Amino acid sequence: MKKNQLIDSLDKLLAQGPGQDRWMAAEDIAEQLGVKSILVAEAHSSMKAISWLSTNMPGHWMEEYIAEEYVKDDPFVEGLAGGPGSMLFHCGQVRRDEAKTRKAWTLSHQLKNTGFGTLYCTRFGKDGDFGKFVTLGFEETATDKPQLDMTGKDLLAALLSTTISSESAPKAKQYRTLQKDILSTRQREVLSLLAEGMMTARIAETLGISEVAVSQHFAKARKALGANTREHALALAMSLGLISL
Repeated sequence: MKKNQLIDSLDKLLAQGPGQDRWMAAEDIAEQLGVKSILVAEAHSSMKAISWLSTNMPGHWMEEYIAEEYVKDDPFVEGLAGGPGSMLFHCGQVRRDEAKTRKAWTLSHQLKNTGFGTLYCTRFGKDGDFGKFVTLGFEETATDKPQLDMTGKDLLAALLSTTISSESAPKAKQYRTLQKDILSTRQREVLSLLAEGMMTARIAETLGISEVAVSQHFAKARKALGANTREHALALAMSLGLISL
């Protein structure tokens, strides 16, 4: 696939505006390039949680992925935890004795049963726990459609990462594993006040609770988010959309 064809595809996506028409255009472009499914997500690696995910993978498969909590054994969430990069995954080729967990083995073979041969995932963003992931799914058997080489896959992934957001895909094609109630109301309150620049004493006065209670709420928020400090917890909560300024 020629690079200029992918550039033309980018122009087509941008021309659609940020709404759901852009997602539909992305699906059409991917299909023309021989891609069975596309998936764009924002995920938290250390928590192994998805803040939002948009995909045209079969609905029954995504429901199973969420219900079985496969994200905890997802090879891409783990393999790309350190920062930007790409991984190729061959579905159904993980041996039971090689898999880290039984669920990891099941995930690999369920993907094959769903009709996928390979998945190519690219993570974008800065180093750290939180990143944007783009996964391209390819059929198990070869098709007569044009095949993307590695450069083409990287360009298409970059195109999707740049143009697709949680506002672009139909709600019926969006999934998440990160629940809003991961933080209590009080934990969100102390983090929000921290974001306003308040120190412990001022937060306690504002909420009408003791400074010890404020510290306890911060500690519980850090534990829930896997953060090292209250400032780290604040940054994670904001990036995951759990609180806003």
